[in-house]
This record gives sequence, structure tokens and C-alpha cells, in this order.
Amino acid sequence: MSGRRPLHLRRIQCEAFEREDGLIDLDGLLVDTKPQPLQLVHRAVPAGQAIHQMRVRLTIDRERRIVDARVSSDHAPYLDCRGVEAAYRQLVGLRIEPGFTLAVKRLFRGTAGCTHMTELLPTLASTAFQVLWASGDFADTEAAAGARGHSPLGGCHALRLDGAVVRTHFKEHARETPP
Repeated sequence: MSGRRPLHLRRIQCEAFEREDGLIDLDGLLVDTKPQPLQLVHRAVPAGQAIHQMRVRLTIDRERRIVDARVSSDHAPYLDCRGVEAAYRQLVGLRIEPGFTLAVKRLFRGTAGCTHMTELLPTLASTAFQVLWASGDFADTEAAAGARGHSPLGGCHALRLDGAVVRTHFKEHARETPP
């Protein structure tokens, strides 16, 4: 194996919190650093300090409808980066469901959004599914929609409809392997 020298570190962190009012806050954080100092247009960034530090908070209900969306830039490479933050209020009213990532890409493509903030949104959507799937909420809220409606069933290799997990734990959604 060849020797390596670190060039860049991107950290993405997602957390979910249940609020007293029953809603769920999904908090995303993206931080980019470099192991060497970097001179940007309007500031010098010491080694290990944030070039990008972007935050996104989505507040959702149990049906994964976004009821509030807030974004902020603690650190950004350009002063103009903060000018796009208000645009993310457009997320209010959207539902995290299949097609959400495509809708996000359409809303914030090009100069309509920030690449880094937009990049956090699919990861937060995945976090929402993890929270609600683990709590068993899919059993109640998605039963009428069918297995592929909006649940994780059929959405990955382990949860394929003709697989052992679905046959064992979700018999009503199991399908035979096509010949």
C-alpha cells in the first residue's frame, strides 16, 4: 500500500430529537476542514478550522411532512453564501417520501441554493426514515399505502420483498422471487 497524506476532511452529522409538541427536529451539520492553512478570498482559514460549517434543521410531523425548515452558515468561504439561506423555507409543506431528493435538486439547482446545504437534505431524509422505522411508526402510518408506498420495505437489498427479512417479519408484504 502506498503512503497517504491527508488533503481534506468532510464531516456530516445528523441527529433527531423528539419535541414536547410531538414533532421531530432533524438537525444536520456539514463541516469541511483542511489539514493545512487555506487563504480564501475574504479570510484565512487555519489548518483544521472550518471552511464550511453549514446547519440544516427540518421539523417534521409523524407523516414526514416538513413543518419548519431553518438553515444557517456558521462558516462559509464567501460572504454571499448566507444570501441563499431564506430560500430553504420552500421546503415547508414538502413530505419526505420517494421523490424527495429529486424535488430538492429541482428546487435548489444551480444558483437557487447552496450545494452544501442541499447535500444535507437527503441525509436528513434518510435520518427521518431511521427514526420512524425504528419507532414502529411505519406500521401504523404506512399500512394503507402498501409495502412500496413510503416504507423502507423493498427499498434496499436486505428489505427486498422476496427476501428473508420481509418473509419472516413482514409476511403480509412478502412476494415470491420472479422465475
